[in-house]
Amino acid sequence: LSRIKEETNELKKMLLFMAWLNKKLKETGIKTLPILVGGSAVELYTFGHYVSGDIDLVAQNRDEIKNILLSTGLFREVGRIFVSEELGIFVDIPDNVLAGSYEKIRTIKIPELEAEIKVIGVEDLIIDRLNACIFWRSQSDCEVARYLFEKYKNELELEYLIERAKKEKLPLEKIDFFKEVRE
Repeated sequence: LSRIKEETNELKKMLLFMAWLNKKLKETGIKTLPILVGGSAVELYTFGHYVSGDIDLVAQNRDEIKNILLSTGLFREVGRIFVSEELGIFVDIPDNVLAGSYEKIRTIKIPELEAEIKVIGVEDLIIDRLNACIFWRSQSDCEVARYLFEKYKNELELEYLIERAKKEKLPLEKIDFFKEVRE
């Protein structure tokens, strides 16, 4: 935890924290690791270009995470958020079910910490940002969706992306970067 406290780079701090948390969960026998989602996943996929400010997780084992965090004496619970002013970390666990495909989850290995982190698939993250873009009229989320699409378009499963967009009732004709996909 001292390494996390000393880290000034927000992305590295998040990765260190997730590696630490996952290691603690494994020590208690938990095999289902939390999944990084939302702004935190955007931060990871953009290599820190976009800064979230908190760590968003989907976790089936919220109580175990709560026990681990509170047992450090560094976190307090505020609603569904766990706050550590000392570490400069805010952990939000908005759900226990992933909005997207569990098959698309990516595993990021952090060899120097002998740890791994699970993160939502980029296709599902694009859909998440497009939902915010269109239904909340969030221009920054429109830009993030476009950035993720452009950056990862050679890795995307476009058929899945379009199906998810249709399922979410996203107006594909209004999303300009989807035009090249449909042509």
